[in-house]
Amino acid sequence: MREKYTSITKKQFIGTMTVMTMVELANAVSCVVDGLITSRFLGSTEMAAYGIAAPYFSIVAIVSGILMVSCQTMCARSVGSGRMEEAKGIFSLTCVLGLLFSGILTILGILFAGPFSTLLGARGASAGLLPYTKSYLIGLFLGTPANVLVVILAPIVQLDGDSRRANLASAVVAVTDILANLFFVAVLDLGLVGIGLGTTVSYIAALAVLLTHFVKKDRMFRFSLKKDDWKRTLPIITGGLPRGISMFCRALGPVFTNAVVLSIAATAGMTAMSIQNNIKFFVGAPACGIGGAVLLIAGIFAGEQDMNELRHLLQIAARYAVLGIGALAVLVFAAAPLAAQLYLPDDAVVRVMAVDAIRWYALSLPLAALNMIIGSYLQAIGNQKGAYLFNIGSELVCVITCVVSLSHLFGLDGVWAAFPAGQLLLLVIFLCCAFFRKNTKAKGIDKMLFLPDDFCIPEEDGISISVHSMEEVIGLSERVGDFCKKHGVDDRRTCLLSLCIEEMAGNTVQYGFSDGKRHSIDIRVIIKEDEILLRLRDDCRRFDLKEKVESWELDREHPEENVGIRMVLGLSKDVSYANTMSMNNLMITI
Repeated sequence: MREKYTSITKKQFIGTMTVMTMVELANAVSCVVDGLITSRFLGSTEMAAYGIAAPYFSIVAIVSGILMVSCQTMCARSVGSGRMEEAKGIFSLTCVLGLLFSGILTILGILFAGPFSTLLGARGASAGLLPYTKSYLIGLFLGTPANVLVVILAPIVQLDGDSRRANLASAVVAVTDILANLFFVAVLDLGLVGIGLGTTVSYIAALAVLLTHFVKKDRMFRFSLKKDDWKRTLPIITGGLPRGISMFCRALGPVFTNAVVLSIAATAGMTAMSIQNNIKFFVGAPACGIGGAVLLIAGIFAGEQDMNELRHLLQIAARYAVLGIGALAVLVFAAAPLAAQLYLPDDAVVRVMAVDAIRWYALSLPLAALNMIIGSYLQAIGNQKGAYLFNIGSELVCVITCVVSLSHLFGLDGVWAAFPAGQLLLLVIFLCCAFFRKNTKAKGIDKMLFLPDDFCIPEEDGISISVHSMEEVIGLSERVGDFCKKHGVDDRRTCLLSLCIEEMAGNTVQYGFSDGKRHSIDIRVIIKEDEILLRLRDDCRRFDLKEKVESWELDREHPEENVGIRMVLGLSKDVSYANTMSMNNLMITI
């Protein structure tokens, strides 16, 4: 039984998208600053070496992506299902695994920086770029542990309701990277190794900011690793493998594309490619932010088995991808000559190549955003097979297929055109697979959700609605009574459910809405087997019901105070609370 979509989902999405975009922008600013300082202070040779080393970020993202996505989705599902202790164990184990794997990667990266540079493309006619590429990689690999932990912690801090600290960490990355790069390059004259060290210092500073979040005692996520938590090691690794495969393909794809560009236009083409990659990090951040928001929020809704909100979330995300990212694409297309001039003020030939590269990439932005939404969604709902296939297609198969075919026909312009062509090809393949699949009872647009037929609670077995006033709370309480009677619920539990709604939602309206801001309470009631589940979610200030009740002392002169809330806690089978993404989530089982 559903009258409308709940009100808080859009607010959750916008807030989470903003934080995720800021995190991506922090990485992007770091890369853009590295590229600008390299091109302005060092030269085109160093800029080409910088471009060859760019897959480093994708390689490190294999480790951070696997752990971050698993931690994020598993914790979100646990929170959505009310299993808070499980979420804490997953978080703690992920941090340990992040330190372990990133430490190994750092050691291997520094010891084998030379062979690694050769593998990435500093060989043959480009062998002269080897020492420059090697120097840059050594500086970068030193900061790998901090890089990985920042990626893991940022969404958890957001899930824990501290988006301001995540934004602050992003700003710290940008400011610190600029200052450190200028110091290492302009003052100490360390060249490309200084560029890499600047990035390392910026991630260490951001990590320090994020760690201060966990100092307060009221945080939901705290480091607490128990023996039983180690059994989740394999699920954490396998759960994030689709993202890891995506990052691996994202690293492998550029290696192949770099080779094609070098074979067609040598160092000049590679310099243009480096500028495109540099711009890509920055203007691609909002699309990554949208994908990150879908990954986090869809995980919560998947844990709640809420198909309607999953559908609503995807509609919101698609709207932002088409309209918001579309507008960004127009801006990037128009500003391409200015961007190329910024990087290459004295090289007109390469500047023309760079303008073409940037403009073709701009055309791919809305398509890439839609594909990021799809890949993140499949990962969040636990569709591992679909996530594997989609991510491999997105980052490797479709793009490389287009690079090979179009470069053969149109040369360097074909390489640039392969980016939007590959994204369009992938989107068409996905839509065809969705609408023509037969092993499902879903119809129409619901086929795109790729959910099991038994995933969601039948609409006749649930109520989902937003309320904004005490009158709406009372009205919903009366409707719930009729709903329970139609499902044969006994009078005792029917009365208790109505009492829960009136007391919990009423208390939120009375005290949470008193700050003069516009608020909503999203209420969901479902009947599952022989249990009634009530979930209340609001965007008011933090209020842990159980914690508050434990701190209340009975006033003997006014024993009636808070009696309703005390009755709810005493008569319910289970009551759990979590504050996620600055939202109060109260789950009551009757």
